[in-house]
Amino acid sequence: MDTPSNVGRAPSPTRGTLLVADRVITLGHARQAARAVLVRGSRVVWVGDDPRQAPPHEHRLDLDGGVVGPAFVDAHVHLTPTGLGLTGLDLSGARSGEELLHAVGSYASQHTGRVLWGHGFDPHTYPDRLPDPDQLAEASAGAALFLSRVDGHASLVDRNTLASAPLARAEGVERDADGVPTGLLRREANHIVRRWSVGAMAAEELDAARRAAVLHAAALGVASVHEMGGPDVMGLDDFDAWVTGDWPIEVLPYWGGLDLEIPVARDLRQAGGDLFLDGSLGSHTAALCAPYADRPATSGHLELDDGTLTDWFEDATRAGLQTGVHAIGDAAIRQVVRCWRAVADRLDGGGTDEIRRLRHRLEHGEVLPPDLFDDLAELGLVVSAQPMFEHRWGGSEGMYASRLGPERAAWSNPYRALADRGIGLAFGSDTNVTTMNPWGSVWAAEHRHHPEHEVTRLEAVSMSTLGGRHAARQERWVGVVRAGMRADLAAFEGDPYAADDPRDARCILTVVNGRVAHGDAPLPVAPGREV
Repeated sequence: MDTPSNVGRAPSPTRGTLLVADRVITLGHARQAARAVLVRGSRVVWVGDDPRQAPPHEHRLDLDGGVVGPAFVDAHVHLTPTGLGLTGLDLSGARSGEELLHAVGSYASQHTGRVLWGHGFDPHTYPDRLPDPDQLAEASAGAALFLSRVDGHASLVDRNTLASAPLARAEGVERDADGVPTGLLRREANHIVRRWSVGAMAAEELDAARRAAVLHAAALGVASVHEMGGPDVMGLDDFDAWVTGDWPIEVLPYWGGLDLEIPVARDLRQAGGDLFLDGSLGSHTAALCAPYADRPATSGHLELDDGTLTDWFEDATRAGLQTGVHAIGDAAIRQVVRCWRAVADRLDGGGTDEIRRLRHRLEHGEVLPPDLFDDLAELGLVVSAQPMFEHRWGGSEGMYASRLGPERAAWSNPYRALADRGIGLAFGSDTNVTTMNPWGSVWAAEHRHHPEHEVTRLEAVSMSTLGGRHAARQERWVGVVRAGMRADLAAFEGDPYAADDPRDARCILTVVNGRVAHGDAPLPVAPGREV
């Protein structure tokens, strides 16, 4: 019998899609696992064990043999270079200078752009010398050539590029004993030629690279990325493309320059990211407190003086902007702590609480002295780390040991100690330095050359998902799989959470903000996705 309260009312609409899997990993404290998730609009509205108990819904998708969990967050990426690697010249497979030269020649014969852009060469293990500028000019068939070292902090160019790019007064042009450029560029020269090369590339090529990068991320179960742009990375036009574009995944852009007006004018809550305080270990440009073991004449370089960095930290904090800085060597990391301490002294009441509230970021932090752990914890700094670095360059025969010597290398990337001290960790790939494979990062974090630095599988998953949400100050509305949270989910074949080796896990569905970014499901399609 109808009552006055419901006379004339239509039945409540049945909405939403129920996802049913073998397991749902929530990463929550109250409920750690379930079997089903109901998504309505952009939100998860129900999580439970028995699909029959779910609220009314319009659609059901059974993911038999699969597992659903929080979608991954890659907390440090360079998307456009990643896309250029996917669509262009990938040199990560080159094992010698000869192979590199052959790869350039093969690519040049099929590519007609003004600039040939390649990435990924790592000469640390090459048995021969790198090609010289004349050899590269012949192989590139007249096109300008920019080949980025795997870490992005050095590059190799041909004779035409050396002549055309504005390098007359640039620091970092390597020369042989006769003063002739070898084609290898570091520091300022590397940045100049990178900017020059980007400016000479066709807009269509860059647009295609951006699209390829985000679709690649979605296909891996990555729903959110922290894009590290800047004047010495891909420039302002590329940064604005990420700020204003419609993408199938969430892109949080960081501008790695000192001008705070750029993020403020774009209504961003964060600044810096890859604001370079030093370079990289592989290029001998990371700032160390003691000389490099394999090049005792240098300890690397700090890019900013303490006064400039302290003023920038203070200005950003007073503006309510989170900051991030690129600091790899122990000298650069000590500078970060020293300057934040100076900011705290300048702010009213000591300033530590104000600094902690913004969760300022330390990007990379590879050579992190243990005596700084208490400072990082007290200042509330988040370490944005890349586990694949250690997998690629660690070990007694690896690049870390060569550059640092065994004692310093033994304390690189100390995840276990940082986690035990309560310091926030957000994992990422630094793609295109390493590949964007979140399960690869998870595996690398739990399988270390020095076992005392290992974290568990579930800890590594959390650092690869919730860690990025914490770093972006998003954890109140997205991350854990529970009712009321934003529906950012990833489903995988099998159960990589329990597999001995999850690195080849295949993503079958990625949902971002309740929309399908990868795979098929009875949900709206994410913007910018081509289906």
